[in-house]
Amino acid sequence: MNADRRIKAPLLPPSRAGSLDLVGGELAWDFTNTTSARGSPARQEHLRGFDTLMQWVEHARIMPPADCAYARAALAGHPRRAQRIFERAVEMRELIWTIGTALAEQRPVAAKLIASLSAAHAANLGHAEIKMRLGSYIWVWDPRRDIAAAILGPVTLSALTLLMEKDLLRTRRCAGQECGWLFFDTTKNNRRRWCEMRVCGNRAKVRAARQRQRLARES
Repeated sequence: MNADRRIKAPLLPPSRAGSLDLVGGELAWDFTNTTSARGSPARQEHLRGFDTLMQWVEHARIMPPADCAYARAALAGHPRRAQRIFERAVEMRELIWTIGTALAEQRPVAAKLIASLSAAHAANLGHAEIKMRLGSYIWVWDPRRDIAAAILGPVTLSALTLLMEKDLLRTRRCAGQECGWLFFDTTKNNRRRWCEMRVCGNRAKVRAARQRQRLARES
């Protein structure tokens, strides 16, 4: 085939895994927010492989830079293992997003989803230790014991803690047409609509203003 006639795949915009705004209010929700506009042509996926996963892990401070460097170095010559960890992370992200979306829409969460989350967390705890940090004991994961658990352990802990200790009626899904991010609403009136007013809220205002102008011209 003539090289000039080859169909080239569209170039993806750069991943923002290492700079996404962490506006979910909970680590678990921030993890689900590494993609947006699910189910639409406008979907933006920022986790595209193990490298971008680690960019987000370091950005969200799941592991300190030294541990992130260890994980990258340990898997540098093992692309298949790195890919399995990435796929496992995306699978967990979508599980938590499905649970969070049900909560945001005030629908019952399927028992099998909670069971899957609990089982994953139990497996992660098998690689954790309880240590004193800043005056209290917390679960701590070391990537030298298990890299996948060190990445996902804090995320599943966040998700289960949220389910067991938070006011679930404050779980929200951003109303932005090209967003859908999850967040925990901490406002007094519990009426927050946008993950970020300066982004999705302003887009909605501009869209509404254009609609009013269009209707005015047609009237």
